[in-house]
Amino acid sequence: MHASSYRKMQLFVDTYLADARQLPLQILDFGSQQVNPVSLTYRTLLDVAPWTYIGLDIAEGHNVSVKVDDAYDWGEVPSDSIDVVVSGQAFEHVEYFWASAFEIARVLKPGGLLMLIAPSGGYEHRFPLDCWRYYTDGMRSLAAYLRFELIDAFTDWGNEVWEDSVLVARKPIMDLAATHELAVRSAMQRALLAPGAPIPDVPAATSVPEPSTLPAPRPGALTERLRHHSPTERIKGRAMWIGERMAGERGRALASRLRATLDRRRRSAAGAGATASDR
Repeated sequence: MHASSYRKMQLFVDTYLADARQLPLQILDFGSQQVNPVSLTYRTLLDVAPWTYIGLDIAEGHNVSVKVDDAYDWGEVPSDSIDVVVSGQAFEHVEYFWASAFEIARVLKPGGLLMLIAPSGGYEHRFPLDCWRYYTDGMRSLAAYLRFELIDAFTDWGNEVWEDSVLVARKPIMDLAATHELAVRSAMQRALLAPGAPIPDVPAATSVPEPSTLPAPRPGALTERLRHHSPTERIKGRAMWIGERMAGERGRALASRLRATLDRRRRSAAGAGATASDR
């Protein structure tokens, strides 16, 4: 991701996770793969003991610890098991982002936080698709659709080409009825994406999940910090973006060569293993 996105995530950590430094948080990063070897990743901010960082993506690669087969059905991640879900520069590439958002809702513990960063502008950058741009009202609407508590919704107008939008939302502490309703709505998102799928039959909830130990955030605290970017910070951000853009072309070419080399080595190793087993 670009430098401005990294800075926003850093501010999120400082604003809402600073009082949880000693808690054993489970933190999941949706769309974590580091495609460009010169790009930043959120691991440096979030992979800090006693926190556990989980990089999730639909493709194997660097910075991916959980590879899911379906962007809209993360069977590999248990429900109500994650304290914080972050995602930066990924949601614009997700065709049916509302279905992925419901997987975030499913895996988050009650009281857990979602931090989403996605562009409101910028050029087309397909990987393999580039589907969406997000504004403040869109981020508010997504939180409302999930029935999450809105903490922050903000668009960083005038900062770099992407002018990122940010959403911070909190999964509410739910009673039995709300727990069951979320499970039903989550299952319906998955069913609607499968042609001919039957309406899911979700068993009634018999208990409420254990809430996250995260301290409750103060709504709007991150927005206040983002609104007060100084002119110098904005100029610095745009200069860093230009540098990353120039480095990115070389980085993508280097990444392509590295992947080809690794693929050749894996094929060679697999061939050698097969030969050894035949002896």
